Amino acid sequence: MKKKSNNVRESLSPKKRFAFICILILLIIFTTFIIAEIYIRSAKSYTNLWIVTGKGAGKNPIDTWALVDAFSAYKGRPGNYRGTEKTVNKYGFISTPEISIKKPENTIRVVFLGGSSTAGTGRNLANEDTWPFIVTEILKKNLKGKKIEFINASLGGYTTFESFGRLWSRVRFFSPDIIVVCHGWNEMYYFDKVDKIALWRTLPDGSWGFHHAPKIAIYEPHWIDHLICHSQLLTNIRLRISKPHRKEISVPKEIKDNYNKRGLDIFRTNLRLIREAASIFNAKLFVVKQATLIVDNLNEKDRNRCHYDYHGFDHDAHVDAFNQIYRIIDEEIKTEDIIDATQLSGSPDYFYDHVHPTELGSKEIAKVVAKSLQSYLVTLE
Repeated sequence: MKKKSNNVRESLSPKKRFAFICILILLIIFTTFIIAEIYIRSAKSYTNLWIVTGKGAGKNPIDTWALVDAFSAYKGRPGNYRGTEKTVNKYGFISTPEISIKKPENTIRVVFLGGSSTAGTGRNLANEDTWPFIVTEILKKNLKGKKIEFINASLGGYTTFESFGRLWSRVRFFSPDIIVVCHGWNEMYYFDKVDKIALWRTLPDGSWGFHHAPKIAIYEPHWIDHLICHSQLLTNIRLRISKPHRKEISVPKEIKDNYNKRGLDIFRTNLRLIREAASIFNAKLFVVKQATLIVDNLNEKDRNRCHYDYHGFDHDAHVDAFNQIYRIIDEEIKTEDIIDATQLSGSPDYFYDHVHPTELGSKEIAKVVAKSLQSYLVTLE
């Protein structure tokens, strides 16, 4: 058989032999390309070249993990959070076990309100590593005679606007005994929108929903994109050898050295609304002074981890904004009902960035919060 094959090749003219070799090489390249393309599509998430080069707008990412809510803008989409083991229960509460609306007898229910640092998102923490989960476990361990349940009603992007909406419209039906509020960083998102605050959480046409995400050019567009856009293999190669620059098509925020102080009055009023609502629901309210990496004299390396651009004002202005928020908490909430987590602020090991806790940071926050809740619960015996 081998001899016959050699005879066939020898009988081919040089031109036909060259053509045969070229076809064989092309066939190998094509087969390798197909195998690689299949592998890339199965092993990696799909990359839309038009979106990352700013030629088109993609689906708003929030649509993958949230549902529009009538009273709090949005709630968690039940199931696994963004394809991870982190979960959202059937009522839209993140990192919370399934729970009945009717509270069982002799049960204490603790509700946590806040943003991504409380939800354990931004930098995802597993359910059991979120500080509300750890707080509950500590209380169960130290107060063995009490049955304790918790609801993590926080969510990434929530401010006191959304937390208040979720409290009065949803959470109250679960009969909370204790409400723990932790807000700070997210309040600053509306500080530059004070003049348009009546339009908070609305789109330019006055509606609200998860529409297309804003166009963002992470890579410079290139003429070759038209030829390779349908291949994930070529798209990944193209992006790997390209230098990203992540430029927003819309005008980026200018980093200022100040912020609109009138935003603080909005926070104060929202805090009062939450306080009075808790009183109406006969629930004990605790307010946490949010821990943050942003403190005076923070070194340049750690400052680079803080996204000051999210709010449009610099480090010193952020330090002042946090201090002013803490001052308002002192003025509006009884001293014994304030949980001061700022003792953890400025510690690099406790934060991934400006405010999202690491697993270690989450444990430390939980210890501070649990200590206050335990002291209160002991007095009820």
